[in-house]
Formats: sequence, structure tokens, C-alpha cells
Amino acid sequence: MKFRLGYLSMLVAFSSVAQENDTSTIEKITVIGTDQQRYIVDSTKSLTGFPVDFLDLPRVVNIIPEQLILDQKITDLSEALRNSPGISLSDGFGGTNDDFLIRGFRRNTVYRNGFRRETNFKTNLSNLEYMQVVRGPASITYGQVEPGGLVDVVTKKPLVTSRISGEARLGNYDDQFLMLDVSQPISDKLGVRVVASSQESESFRDFTDISRNTISISSAFQFSDATSLDFSYEYRDESRPLDRGTITVPTESGREVINELLDIPLSRRFGEAFEVFESEFNFAEATLSHELNDDWMLKVSGAFESSSANDLQARPLATAIFDADGPVTEDGFVVFNDPADIAGIFGLSTVAIFDDPSDQVFLIRRTDGSQEQDVDVFYANLLLTGYAKFGNTNHRLAFGADYRDGETNRFFISTDFTNGVAEALGGDGALFNVSNPIYGNLADSLSTEGATLLTSVEENTGLFVNDYIEITEKLNLLVGLRYDSFDVDGESADNIGEDNFSPQFAANYNLSDTASTYVSYATAFEPNTAVNTLTGANESFDPEDSEQLELGFKAEFFDGNLQANAAFYDIQKSNVLSSDDDDLPILIDGQSSKGAEISLAGQPTDGMNVIAGYAYTDAEIGTGANSNNRPRNVAENTFNVWASYELQGGELEGLGMGGGLFYVGDRYGDDANTYKLDAYTVVDLSAWYTVNIPGLGASDTLRFQLAVKNLLDEEYYSASGGDLRISIGTPRTVVGSVSFDF
Repeated sequence: MKFRLGYLSMLVAFSSVAQENDTSTIEKITVIGTDQQRYIVDSTKSLTGFPVDFLDLPRVVNIIPEQLILDQKITDLSEALRNSPGISLSDGFGGTNDDFLIRGFRRNTVYRNGFRRETNFKTNLSNLEYMQVVRGPASITYGQVEPGGLVDVVTKKPLVTSRISGEARLGNYDDQFLMLDVSQPISDKLGVRVVASSQESESFRDFTDISRNTISISSAFQFSDATSLDFSYEYRDESRPLDRGTITVPTESGREVINELLDIPLSRRFGEAFEVFESEFNFAEATLSHELNDDWMLKVSGAFESSSANDLQARPLATAIFDADGPVTEDGFVVFNDPADIAGIFGLSTVAIFDDPSDQVFLIRRTDGSQEQDVDVFYANLLLTGYAKFGNTNHRLAFGADYRDGETNRFFISTDFTNGVAEALGGDGALFNVSNPIYGNLADSLSTEGATLLTSVEENTGLFVNDYIEITEKLNLLVGLRYDSFDVDGESADNIGEDNFSPQFAANYNLSDTASTYVSYATAFEPNTAVNTLTGANESFDPEDSEQLELGFKAEFFDGNLQANAAFYDIQKSNVLSSDDDDLPILIDGQSSKGAEISLAGQPTDGMNVIAGYAYTDAEIGTGANSNNRPRNVAENTFNVWASYELQGGELEGLGMGGGLFYVGDRYGDDANTYKLDAYTVVDLSAWYTVNIPGLGASDTLRFQLAVKNLLDEEYYSASGGDLRISIGTPRTVVGSVSFDF
């Protein structure tokens, strides 16, 4: 797929020097400002295995390039995804992993160069070349995926010329970031690139420390004109708080966020200072490419992922609400006339409501977490692509096979839930007062001694074929079929074996040289396994099956520099894996999602970049108690627009400014639709100035940038992980940076 975000030429100034007794001239090229080609991604093969032009592809893929990440000063995948319509956020295990919904369906993973990453740690954006948001089922090429779509992160590769770039950034809450990116050709056959970054940061939330260090190495070796080998490796270690945000409480008018009822600052944590998620991540991959002839190419890829993690949290079970003169002390100990009433406090969470500002709200909590979690996964892919002619029709063909074998080992350990009775009296400790918190009443560590090692071994095999048939100059068909086999076993998982066939059919018709329309039918298959957060054991459920029918229109403007999509879809899915208010996995009988999306991206004029989108998502849970309800965290309406302009001449040449508006409509906080999280709008601004460095090369530059995120200081709640896990949006922050490019 050739996805041209546009073609804005670099600003080039020419000067010539006449040399004595010589009629030739020497051309001096000076580049001032941002290389606009860095907004361009020429093509992607995400849905087919072979490139298809933008107007000819019968689906929608949104591209978010690295330069947009830099202009918006994006540090997190969730920020980047604001630039793609129809995406809502989810809780993300207390903000420690990437968690989002596309077209109303929650992601199952993030892909890396087409490999389905086993771990869902925060994505490293410093090594990102671009990311692609594939909308709708993409199981033919990618395998077992959610029907709403997926995110595939494409990492940086060696460049054909020498380049050294880097950035130093400083922001609110002592946010410090350093990055160095070096690409160097070793010979005419070998190139190497190294990208390293380090971040130390606090947060607007209490006792928060974030630390992340990454290094990525990639190389490209050209054995011959027909054969090449690409290799890459990434290492990352990270420590960040496991922050469950705030809570809701039952009121006479339904559940409400406690911060809106009591004078509780958004900075206050209801957890403990010891809550942390620590992880190490290794990912190595290699791809051997060989051109069999002018029409056919074979690619063989292998990868190995190894990671380790420990997480520790103060998990809330329920709220205990007392009147102002209720039988509880301020430090969380319940006063009982009869010791047998100890168990009754758990009943308070279901019958008591918050009906007066003087009410006292406490949390029943415990310490738990996964300790010494180790993941090892091996991947192997084979892809044969080529061109053939049968009769009067041309065919672009892709034959693929993929294999994935992984093992996960961990201990899951927990303490008893507090019951408001002192341990000296046989109880399990104090409750937590959200208005007058006393920290340090929970165990701050967990021992693996005597614990059971939980293991899970998973094996996936897939085979697929895609055939893109050029019927006429205007009409094209896409036909695909995939077979999946899935097996999981281990001490913490039931023995599961599933297999499935997934077809896809699509037709694309070119209305003109600049417009096309398409219709597609696609399916997806996903085995259902989930972790019981109370026991730590893996549980299996019936597999998910889904299908989507989509109608779309595409157009190009300004000589192909601006591209637009409009899509209308209907997704039906059975056996949806979700979670209840206690964060326990449950199976919903079905879910549907109908909607419309419009997206726009490109460079309509020199120096200007635009990316915008709107999505309407009508998602409903199928049968059962919550039938016809909207799924949790799914917004009916989302809107995004970002536009930037950089002066292309004059004394202020290299000066650029950009601004964006990101709107997310109201979302329900639970599948029962008992309460809502309000809609919110975030406005960002950014300004930069690029100058040449005197005495160095003509293209060597420094860039000074200032960015303001959430300019209007909007207070909002970005997602719900359940009644006791409400994520809090980040307030206004200011970021300054200096970057160089030699």
C-alpha cells in the first residue's frame, strides 16, 4: 500500500560560485527547517503482505509518522493514538501497559514489525519510525486479532547516509528525557543504527517515580542485489507506579467519582508508595530476504522475546461507607459490640450509599501481585510474494506461514483483605480513609516461599493466502483465507486446543484517477484466556469469532498530497471476554459495533501538515443481563485535528507552530451502564525554531521547541478499569526541548 501523506519539498536555497577559468558551477544546498519528507510513509503491506496503492486498498490504515510524534512531543502510545479516530482508552493495568479500544473492541496486544508481542509493556516510542492503525479484522496477515483493529509499530532501520540526531527534554514534574540516534553506513553493503534513550520523571500523582532506559540496535547487510539480511535488537528496563487512580461510590442518583463529592485533590493516591511495576524487555529479530526472480520474493523471519517483571499493588476490593458518627475510627478501625459482626463490614459495600457530604468513605484493600514473572517467546514467519497472470487477469499473491511458541512462569501472591480489625485482635488490619489517608498499613512486600509457580505454555500456528486480482483497470478483488491452530497448557491454564478458518473478500473500484470506493467482508478468530486477578490462575473460555462488513470511499487532493477516507462498518462478535467490577474475567455472549469514520491526512501546501478524523461508534453488548448496553469505555463520538505550519522563507525561516484538539465523548464506566465518565476535550500547542549550526555542514541543524499539553487544564477521567479503578487525566504540562540533526 502506498500511503502518501504528501510531498512537500525541503526548503532549499541555492548559491553558485564561478571558478576562475572554469565554466562549471558548484551547487551549495542548505536545508533550513524540518525535512518534510519525514511525514511521509511511502507504503505499508499490513493487510496483504504486498504493497497496494492507497486508492486501490479496500480497507483503512491510518499512519502516524515519527515526525508527528516529535512535533506533538508525544511520550506515550495512548497520546499518539489520539491522532486516529474512533479510539478510546482503557485502564491499562494501573497505567503500566498500552490499553485501548478500536471500533468499540478492546485491544489484545500491540504488534512490533508484524510480530504479535506477548508482553504488553509500554511501547518504546524513541525507536519508532511510524505506527499504523489497521482498522477492522486483520486476521489474514496478522493472525488472531480483535475485530476492531490493531496497532503495529514499525521500528527504525539503518539509513543509507550518515546521520546523528538527539534530543534533551525537560518538563513539568521533573520530567527529564535524553535520546541519541546514530545511523552509520559501515560499507556499501552494511549499515548500522543505534538508538538509546533515558527518562526519569515524577507525576502530578503523589509518590510517583518513573524510570526508563532503552537501547535499540539494527543492522542491514546486502549480500547481493537479490539477497539481504536485516537484524534488530531492543532492550528496555522500566519502573513505574501501578496507579489505580480514583474510585466511584454509590449515591442515590447512581455511582459518582469520589473526587466530585468530597474535597479530594486529583494528586492523592489511594494506594501505597510501594506500588510498582518493574520490567525488563528483550526483543531480537532477523529477516532474510531473497528475490527469486523479477516477480517473486521470499522472506524468512525469526524473533525471540524475553522479559521479566514484578508488580505489587494495594488492590481495593470494595468501599465501606459510614455516617459521620458511624462505628469507625478515623484511622480505619471498626468499633463492634459483637466480634461476630466483623464479617458484616463487607455487606456495607453493597447496601450503604453516599448520601451526605459528612459521610465517611473507606476502602477494603489487600497487597497482591505477580512476582518473578518470566516470558520467553519464539516467532517464525515465512512469506512468499509475487505476481502472476492467469488468462486476462493479473494477480498479486502472498503465501504465508507463521509460528509462535511461548512460555510464561510467575508466582501470584496476596495477603488477606483488611476488615477494620487490628491484627492483635485477630483481624486483618485497618481500612483506608480516602479523606484522611494513613499510609503504611499494608504489607509492602511479598515472599515467594511456599507459593505455587504458575506456568502457561502457548503454541500458535497459522497459514494464509492472499490474492489481489486486477479484473480491469478500475476493478480489483481481494480474496484471502487463513487457518489458525492454537494450543495452551500448563499449571495455571486448562488444556485448550482450538483451530479455525478465517476468510476475507473485498472489491475496490476506481471512480476516477483521484477517487475510489470499496466493499469488504472480513473475519477474525481469537482464543479466550485470561488471568483471574484474585487467584492468579489462567482461565479459558469459548473462543471469540467475529465478522465485519465495510463500505468505504477514498479520495486524493492537491496532486495526491492530501488523502481522505470515509468508512461505514458493521461488526458482529460472539463470546466477548470482558471483566466485572472486581476486575475478574467474564464472558459476554456477544457484542456488535456499527459506525462511521472519516479521516484526513497530508500536506496540502508547502510547510503545512494536517491530520484529522471523526468517528461515530454505536457499540452494544449482545445478550444477557447487560443486553443493548454500551460497552465500558467506548465513546460514541471522538474527534481529532492537528495542524502545523512551518515558514518556508524570509527572516523567520524554520519557525513552526502546531496546534491540536482531541475530543472524546462520554463513556460508561461499567457494562451495566450505571454511571458515566464525562466527555472531555484536550487542546495542545507547540512551537519550534530550527537554525543551521554555523561552521558545520549545510544541513546540520538545531531545533528549539516548546510544547503545552492540555492547555486549558481540563479535568477529566480518561478510562475505567471498574468501579474502584478510574484513571485520571494529566493536567496542563509544559515541555521544552533542544534537538540536533547532523
